[in-house]
Amino acid sequence: MIFQGTGTRLIRCLGGVLSLLVCLMPFAQSPVWSQSEVQQFTQASLFFGNSRPFTPSDWTFEFVTAQEIPADGSLVLTPEPGEFTIPAGLDEGDIDLLLNAVDIPLAGAPGNGAGTAWGIAVTVGTSGSITLTNNDTDAVAAATAVEIRIGLHATYETTGDSQITSPAKNALTGTADIWEVDVTSYDSDGTTVIDTIDLLVATLEQVRNSVSSAAQMSFTVTGETAPADGEISPNYIRWNELTPGIAKTAVQRVKVNTSAQNGFTVYVRQNHNLELAADNAIDIDRFPGNNTIPLAWAQPAGTTIAVDTGYLGYTTSDTSLNTDGGELANRFTGGTLYAALTDIPEEILYHPVASQSNIDGQDYANITYQLEVNNLQPSGNYSNEIIYIAKPVF
Repeated sequence: MIFQGTGTRLIRCLGGVLSLLVCLMPFAQSPVWSQSEVQQFTQASLFFGNSRPFTPSDWTFEFVTAQEIPADGSLVLTPEPGEFTIPAGLDEGDIDLLLNAVDIPLAGAPGNGAGTAWGIAVTVGTSGSITLTNNDTDAVAAATAVEIRIGLHATYETTGDSQITSPAKNALTGTADIWEVDVTSYDSDGTTVIDTIDLLVATLEQVRNSVSSAAQMSFTVTGETAPADGEISPNYIRWNELTPGIAKTAVQRVKVNTSAQNGFTVYVRQNHNLELAADNAIDIDRFPGNNTIPLAWAQPAGTTIAVDTGYLGYTTSDTSLNTDGGELANRFTGGTLYAALTDIPEEILYHPVASQSNIDGQDYANITYQLEVNNLQPSGNYSNEIIYIAKPVF
């Protein structure tokens, strides 16, 4: 929260400080000033990076000078005494000074000569202050925009590593504590005030914000490409007749949309090999490749009836699977290498984060099945079941 000081303009007279723009003098004489009239900085504000009570925070002062700050003049920042804690380690490395948006060099003591550093003096503790003293040559003109950063966001020359700690909470929950921070410029004597203002800042406990998002997932299977002279749908592939020595392919698409923050994996398995209806001891064998090391398609070359005389295999278009943790290299080489269907779930689509798009290898993958027999594979009707499994990870 930011409060900008808007207090009454102050006039300092010999013998004391009076407000309301009136300086009472004996016999109605005109006032005599020891220095220029004390004025208030304009467009002044103080921003806290963290408004939580009893918490270190970055501070940013912004204001415009009403009058000139001369060479050897100073700016003093004084948090409300007894409330804020300035740590022992805070020094010029934790402070940035910008005049009209130009960074000014800072050091432990003010420099000699034009363009040299301002000096930084820090009084630590719960009633501390920070004094920035100009070098002995450069004046800061009236109407100069001043920005002072204190804390980790002070990065000119060095990066800050110390912050001022705000007071503990006093007000009721939901009610801010309001504190004052004084900003004053002084003449070269270090005691004569030029401009001043008391800025108001607020500290308030943070608002705890929570929400629960309902888990969401959709999983679909579609028939994309039917085998030659065959049929395909979401729940069947009909190869119809096979000609020995001629491979057929069929393509289904598996697709997931989910809010699972850790993504999902889709697996495929079969209940058993393709078995001959008339004699389930006869089947079409599994292709020799596996999910970890898929292989280029090879024709079944068995010379004994029903032994390596027919192969069924699959490949996936997903190029980054996750068998051993992490997204791995394209082991199916973009759907050109094949693996055997087994009764163990094997991954065919993986994505590590929630997904609601329509991107190959993220939300969906095309699963291509290839089937081929030679003339020693017994004729007849063969069948099995292919099972897809989708597992979101929340």
